[in-house]
Amino acid sequence: KTLPGSPGNTRLVSLGDLGAYGSAGTTSNFEFSKKFLEGFGMPFNIITGNHDLEGMTEFTTDKENFAAWKKAFDVSSPHGTFSQQIAEKTLLVGLSTEQFRDNKFSSHEVFISDPQLEWFASVLKAHPAEEGWNIVTFSHAPPMGSQLRHLNSVHVKNTCAWLNHAQGTTRRRTFYRLAREHGGVSVWCSGHFHLSHDYEDSMGIVRGHHPGSMTAYATTGVIGHKSCRDGRRQSRIIHGDAETIRIFSVNHHETVSNGVHVEPLRLDLSFPSSLAARARLSALGEFPKRVPLPEGEKISEGDEWWFSARTPQQGDGCYLPTSEGSLDIVDQSTPGAVCWWHMKNGAVVGVHDGLLVEYDDETLAPVGLVAAKDDVKDRRVEVAEDGVTLILRSESNPEGTLEILPRDDGSYHRVFQENKWIRFLREQSRAKSADAAAATSKN
Repeated sequence: KTLPGSPGNTRLVSLGDLGAYGSAGTTSNFEFSKKFLEGFGMPFNIITGNHDLEGMTEFTTDKENFAAWKKAFDVSSPHGTFSQQIAEKTLLVGLSTEQFRDNKFSSHEVFISDPQLEWFASVLKAHPAEEGWNIVTFSHAPPMGSQLRHLNSVHVKNTCAWLNHAQGTTRRRTFYRLAREHGGVSVWCSGHFHLSHDYEDSMGIVRGHHPGSMTAYATTGVIGHKSCRDGRRQSRIIHGDAETIRIFSVNHHETVSNGVHVEPLRLDLSFPSSLAARARLSALGEFPKRVPLPEGEKISEGDEWWFSARTPQQGDGCYLPTSEGSLDIVDQSTPGAVCWWHMKNGAVVGVHDGLLVEYDDETLAPVGLVAAKDDVKDRRVEVAEDGVTLILRSESNPEGTLEILPRDDGSYHRVFQENKWIRFLREQSRAKSADAAAATSKN
């Protein structure tokens, strides 16, 4: 379907993760992907995803891998960013991850360096919302605080769901704060989860500090079969004019698993282009809302790979808004039990779906996994009288009771995944040792 607009005002943007598993991050993949993107017949911009720096069999450093990516796509900016004005008062901005091997924990954390973050802040400052600018931002992973709550469970477990997820509280909140303060970051698109748009929480709308300001955070799916995690291949079209900004889903599949036929193009969100128009609506008590998903297309329940994040609510069975009187005992035997604790040290932990999860206390987005289902099963979760110690008490086996104390930084979540590059080097070393041992035995 053709949307109105001149070719000069049209741009294709790739959110990264160009290759399927096994070929990602290699020169040959970059060359193939460039031809693929050129096949659309329009100008394009591109940013890196975590897998684009995964060419471990070809490159030994992130610097080499990143340089090969920049060379292949003629990217001149030192950090892989772009800033492209596409129409009057309309700017596209892209942020790239710069680390894979050098990440402290999970290699798949989408890392935005401090110089790149400073550049982003300067771009926003130079294009103020008060002057009518609409900025569409692209990053491989979404910012914490985006209200996207259909997450890949492995990303939560391995602290790599959000931009700078494992870089500390301040650095992972920075993006969401910048967008709210600026007021003109109207749309923020991200990928990373390899999940479709057919979840209720695949789009988040967050209000800014200016009257009428908002950011629509939109998950963007994948086109390829091999990297799609829920069988639904989708991309997005963002269409804007002087009056309205519209965000569409493009379906690259014709039917879903229940046999329901889907249209190739679906409107997901529509809102006024100007800040003033949005402010007028807000004054009337109205604010943009996502177009309801067609019932036949909506994914309402997940599997092991899908983590449906929750937000603490007063109506939850044992929600504790403060750390005062924080002694509490919760029976987790009730199916669907949801419980939250605001710990005395400021941390927020919650139990739902059989998991014990730590949440960010400002954005209430999941930070990481404290205890998996096997640890929580058949145990009651208690907060000790000190307000900081978590107890997973086993009634049937007292020796099976677990105590969880906060780490030095006050957090509770565990680090599950070792850096992939370190594992790769260790496996290489073992293979060489095995080969040497085999050669010795032959001699």
